[in-house]
Amino acid sequence: MKYFFLLITCISFSYFLVSCNDTAVYDEYKNIKNNSWDYSDSLKYEVDIKDTATHYSLFVNVRHNFYFDWRNVWVKIITVYPNNKMEVSSVNLPLSESDGKWFGKCSGDICDIRIGIQQNAVFPQVGKYKFIIVQDMRQNPLPKIMDVGLRVEKYKVTKAQ
Repeated sequence: MKYFFLLITCISFSYFLVSCNDTAVYDEYKNIKNNSWDYSDSLKYEVDIKDTATHYSLFVNVRHNFYFDWRNVWVKIITVYPNNKMEVSSVNLPLSESDGKWFGKCSGDICDIRIGIQQNAVFPQVGKYKFIIVQDMRQNPLPKIMDVGLRVEKYKVTKAQ
């Protein structure tokens, strides 16, 4: 009984530490139907920003098949501000090194990678921001892409900065 209580205490404390250190403001994946990403399959994410003084980092998460044919994925990211102003950016998401070794983590046939697309970002308005991610490769549909996610987290200043 004594060890059971100690185990529960350690697990609870570990959970508390992990949850306190998570800087995610938003983190959501969208499933790609049939693992084949078509131009018409725009992925929509809605992030509620409550603080314009905080700085953020933005990431795109990609889950793909180990046998994906390309070293990168080009996407268009459409940002719609709370006042409906819109910006469109073309973004290159590198997935592997030149020798074909995948970035991120692979387990079996599935690889996951988190790619930073913007650091130290400031949202100028309070409210709901819409992010739309559209695949922008020459091949359509783009096979072997399983999920694409958006992560927004509070910006962490490192010692080198």
